[in-house]
Amino acid sequence: MKRDLTLRLLVLAGVSQTPVLAQLGAPPVPAENPITEAKRILGKALFWDEQLSSDNSMACGTCHIPSAGGSDPRLGPGSVHPGLNGLFGDGDDKIASPGVVHSNQRDNFVPDSIFGFEPQVTGRRAPTTLGAAYFPTLFWDGRATSQFVNPETGATSIAVGGALESQAVGPILSSAEMAHEGRTWDDVRNKLDSVDPLALAWDMPADLAAALAPEPSYGDLFEDAFGDSAITAERIGFAIATYERTLVPDQTPWDLFQAGNGGALTAQQVQGMNAFNGPARCNQCHSGPLFSDGSFRNIGLRPIVEDNGRQAITGNPADRGRFKVPGLRNVELRGRWFHNGSPPDNTLNNAVGVYQGGGGPFDNNKDPILNGLNFPPQVRNNITAFLTALTDPRVENELPPFDRPQLNSERPIANPLPFGTGVAGSDGIIPQTIAVVPPNIGNTDFKIGVHGGRGGAMAYLRWSMDPTQPGRTLGAAGLFDISPRRVLRLRGSGPGEGYATYHVDMPDDPVLIGSQSTMRWIIFDPAAAAGRARTQPVELTLF
Repeated sequence: MKRDLTLRLLVLAGVSQTPVLAQLGAPPVPAENPITEAKRILGKALFWDEQLSSDNSMACGTCHIPSAGGSDPRLGPGSVHPGLNGLFGDGDDKIASPGVVHSNQRDNFVPDSIFGFEPQVTGRRAPTTLGAAYFPTLFWDGRATSQFVNPETGATSIAVGGALESQAVGPILSSAEMAHEGRTWDDVRNKLDSVDPLALAWDMPADLAAALAPEPSYGDLFEDAFGDSAITAERIGFAIATYERTLVPDQTPWDLFQAGNGGALTAQQVQGMNAFNGPARCNQCHSGPLFSDGSFRNIGLRPIVEDNGRQAITGNPADRGRFKVPGLRNVELRGRWFHNGSPPDNTLNNAVGVYQGGGGPFDNNKDPILNGLNFPPQVRNNITAFLTALTDPRVENELPPFDRPQLNSERPIANPLPFGTGVAGSDGIIPQTIAVVPPNIGNTDFKIGVHGGRGGAMAYLRWSMDPTQPGRTLGAAGLFDISPRRVLRLRGSGPGEGYATYHVDMPDDPVLIGSQSTMRWIIFDPAAAAGRARTQPVELTLF
């Protein structure tokens, strides 16, 4: 929803900005990583660059969109984790954050035990990055600590205050979130050395557009930020954390109200604020201008056996089932709440309702602070109305400093784009193309996969410049030099169990931007029509 226009313009015009800022205060900055503009620009570029992932499909920002409250806006079927029992569609499913399709150490697609050849879904919903700079530990379980240890050397880079840095470097090597198995910092370094910054992004905000106008390399941006062009894990963490420290969502209606603008809150919001700080006792955990005390609590939402939370980090049985109390600024924008994406009926009012009867139904180690907590439906409605007053309109509308480029994954038309139909093979199974890597020029590791073929069968990829003839192979004079065509044996055994990956370097020629081609996998299968099973064709448009 959009805020009242008068209020938005008042906030954006900077009225009462100094006292508004005083409510939250500037975030703490460790002495080892002072904020500079060059470092902020580098961090912003890295945060929004899908090329930071192994397969160019995930950026840090993919899971942390400002207009979604700094959390993950992806709420569809592809965001479902089946929970502890591995079964989809029952009571322990989670609405969490998708990552990459599982790939092995050679960066070849391989089946995941739960998600097969679909993007893996992490076990928890991505928490917000907005306001993260104020907390001494990060992640739902607090495993990103204040002490930032250099991932490559093991030395302490930041003694105290480095939780953002600790968090920033984690997903980049995670084989579920952004990486293939066994990815190293050398792999990351070599990747950044070989790509143009933000080559996949579009609709660039003004600050990044200006920084990228001279067409710098990542080495150039690292030199601007750190004095030389060396790309290291420590510097990646320093830069991303610096960018995140500039994302201070401190211009909400509540901030204006606290600064003396009595009309910034509606009468219902004032009633909700009074209940929040009074009989509903919300402020016992959601306290201060962050609306969080940073503690870890078990609210009885799910059985501990499904996720023991903080206990996995501390080993302390007293921490079983505890998760970090999230800050509530911009909470209404998040679309899903709690570590597992509850409640099933997806409204902020229902999230507030979890506390209406004293938290969730599971009492094992439930926090006693919830004992006796109850309030009538109208109070619940008033509290929900108050929570909407914690939204910064700059966040909701992605205005500076919360502006950002659009991600390749957000393009209105998928690229690669599946179309048409395939031809079934053994057991009537139509093989499927794995097409998640964007076809940008200069991509030195474009890959395209297949699964669902007959295990052990021979297969090859056909590429055509004629969109009406997706089965016609490109010759030596074609766009890609794939002649003689490479024949692969599918891994796996049995009908529908075969899979393979084809890697090819995309030509680095701007003249080819906009060129279209089609591709499909051909699998030798005696059970298929004419002895050939075929995937659905896929169209690529180079950019």
